[in-house]
Amino acid sequence: MKNPKWYIYVAVTLAAGIISVFGALKPQADDFGSSRSPSFVVDPDWPKPLPATVTSDGVAHTWVTGEVGGNCTDQKDNVYTYNRGWEVGVTQNGVLQGNLSGGIVGQDASASAIPSPPVVVYNSDGKVIAGWGNPSLIQSGADYGFAAYMSQSAHGCFVDYQGFVWFAGSGDGIVQKYNPVQAAAAGANATFVLQIGTKGACDGTQTTTNPFSSCGETNDFNSSHTKLNEPADITVDPLPGPITHAPGDTYIADGYGNHRVVVFDAQGNYVGQWGTTCKLPPANNPTGTPVPSIGQNCPPGTFGATGSGHPHCVVLGNDGLVYVCDRPNSRIQVFNKTCAVASTTANPEPVCQPVRIINISGFNSASADDRAAILLAGTRGCDMDFWPNIDYLADKSPTNQETIIDVDLGNDNTWVINKASGLVVGALGVCGIAPCPGHNAGHFAFGHMVNVDSKGNVYVGETITGRRIQKFVPADGNRHRDQDDAPAKIQGAGL
Repeated sequence: MKNPKWYIYVAVTLAAGIISVFGALKPQADDFGSSRSPSFVVDPDWPKPLPATVTSDGVAHTWVTGEVGGNCTDQKDNVYTYNRGWEVGVTQNGVLQGNLSGGIVGQDASASAIPSPPVVVYNSDGKVIAGWGNPSLIQSGADYGFAAYMSQSAHGCFVDYQGFVWFAGSGDGIVQKYNPVQAAAAGANATFVLQIGTKGACDGTQTTTNPFSSCGETNDFNSSHTKLNEPADITVDPLPGPITHAPGDTYIADGYGNHRVVVFDAQGNYVGQWGTTCKLPPANNPTGTPVPSIGQNCPPGTFGATGSGHPHCVVLGNDGLVYVCDRPNSRIQVFNKTCAVASTTANPEPVCQPVRIINISGFNSASADDRAAILLAGTRGCDMDFWPNIDYLADKSPTNQETIIDVDLGNDNTWVINKASGLVVGALGVCGIAPCPGHNAGHFAFGHMVNVDSKGNVYVGETITGRRIQKFVPADGNRHRDQDDAPAKIQGAGL
């Protein structure tokens, strides 16, 4: 139950004008105890209206995206979204799509809207510049309606230092790498240039009658050198790794069935891993009421045993460390890259001790107790990115990365966190600060993934009932680099 004092507090502050409108309602700096934290304004005109496709009936059908399972930015600040709507809920070409959330439920081929391609690409102005991806579905057998080529249940997106774009799937056992130039030209016939894992065969107990049976099976396997189990996120290191001594190590948050960070080299060969399930329930009781020891049920280096997504994100910092979202425990665990080295020894240890844990529960405010009282359990460490940041440069990013932008799916907000202190110093939305408003511009409904572009703009993709992506721009006087100060071109970037 929410603390009744909170509603009195909100009413008073609203009446006094302390909370101001900036697209979403945003507390002013003194409400969080810091006048130096970055603030953002929602861009209500981004993205532009989606295009339409003329189908065999001669009618132009407007695209509709389903759940935005992943979003990422390339070297030109184009934004990629990986959408679930094409694979679920409707009959396309006579094939009933898989029974997962995200589709245009109840519409048939004669309806006015159609699912967008799996991958939709926007420029920085919000105009769609490409749409591609192979939407083929399995048309017979036990897995009828499941994605036949791309990952089942789109989840996770990353553009690497060479310009390749990567996608993961939380209902499958694969991570795929694409050349976006070739893929855009191929459209629905786009093919990957590298795949890690095997389609429909996860690190678990597989049956001959249903290959997908092993996917999502929370288990103690967590050990395959060739298979994944519903990976949630990926990132690629442009610098030489501690084991391979070559650039291109791929870090995968593996993820929903497994409980590990697993590393592969640039050719897709296994390098090492760390992490395991803590085999304990989340740090919050079944009613969703938080307890003071957020994230303390699970020992350091382990990931939540339940709660959908463990680990849920993996991000490289310019400090040379690996930041991993432990979503069920509302925390971000920070590791050295050398954690993967231990798994190559004769007696590998599954648990590598983090150098730091950031629990998403501390507010830099006199009213912190009121805020903590209304936060729901277990989803505050859903996804993160650094601000300011240039993702594909990793620890060569020419910024100080003093701020973390953290998506809180359950509380429908995106928090601004001081990296040094680990304290929440601001917010992009209003849920968790006032009663949740839902679907207006600047509000969130199941915010899921976040990415930051080279100009400091923040993009938040939404799943479940949100099914959109929003852009937040730095408030006046808060932009960290001039519009003309483009990042330096790097070798191989921008395929």
